[in-house]
Amino acid sequence: MPELLETELKTYEDHRDELLGSDSGKFALIKGEQVISVFDTKADAIRNGYERFGNVPFLVKQIVQVEAPQNFTSNLLGV
Repeated sequence: MPELLETELKTYEDHRDELLGSDSGKFALIKGEQVISVFDTKADAIRNGYERFGNVPFLVKQIVQVEAPQNFTSNLLGV
């Protein structure tokens, strides 16, 4: 089974330079091999994704030059 959102992540990478030039800092809505649209806020992009596609996987990704690693911890560690 292919990795979830693998196609969408590749689509983002394929269009990254173009998006950085015109929409840096905004949020891209990506489904399959298409950049659907770009939004000013993450919430707007997510809302539009659900309105267009329903409750199925789609990617909302901030358009940034350098990706910042994100760390999450769980309260269940050590249980």
